[in-house]
Amino acid sequence: MPTIRLPAERLADCCWLPRIIDKTRSFLAGELPFTYRLAFGSPIGVDGYFLRHFRITRGGFIRAVRAAGNDEDVGKWFLAQPNVNSDQIARWNRDAPQLGAKGQAGRAVFLAVRWLLYPRDFRSPSKNMFAAIEQDES
Repeated sequence: MPTIRLPAERLADCCWLPRIIDKTRSFLAGELPFTYRLAFGSPIGVDGYFLRHFRITRGGFIRAVRAAGNDEDVGKWFLAQPNVNSDQIARWNRDAPQLGAKGQAGRAVFLAVRWLLYPRDFRSPSKNMFAAIEQDES
C-alpha cells in the first residue's frame, strides 16, 4: 500500500492536506487501494468536507497536485486559493478532527461505513473519523 499520512499531519498549518495530497498522488499513479478509491474525493467523506470547506473542486485539487513538484508547491497553491486563509484553516483544524463524532457533522455516514472502511473499528469503536483512520492505519 502506498504511504498515506495520518489525518492530523499538517502542511501549510492545515490538517488533512498532506493526507489528501498523498491520496491524490496514489490515485494519479493508479496505486490507490480500492476502499481508498471509493472514498477519494467523496462528498460524504472527509475529503469532501475538506474540499467544500475551502471551496476547492476535486478536479482543481487533482490538477494542482499533478502540476506541483513537491508538497511545498501544493501548499503554496493551497494558500493562494480565494477561500483559504488563517481563519478558515483554524476553523478546519478545530472541526475536522470531530467529523463523525456524536452530535457532529458526518455522524450518520461514519456509522454507516465504519465497518467497511475501518475494519479495526469493529473490535475497538472509535469516536470520530480521524480516530478510526489512525487506529486502522497504525
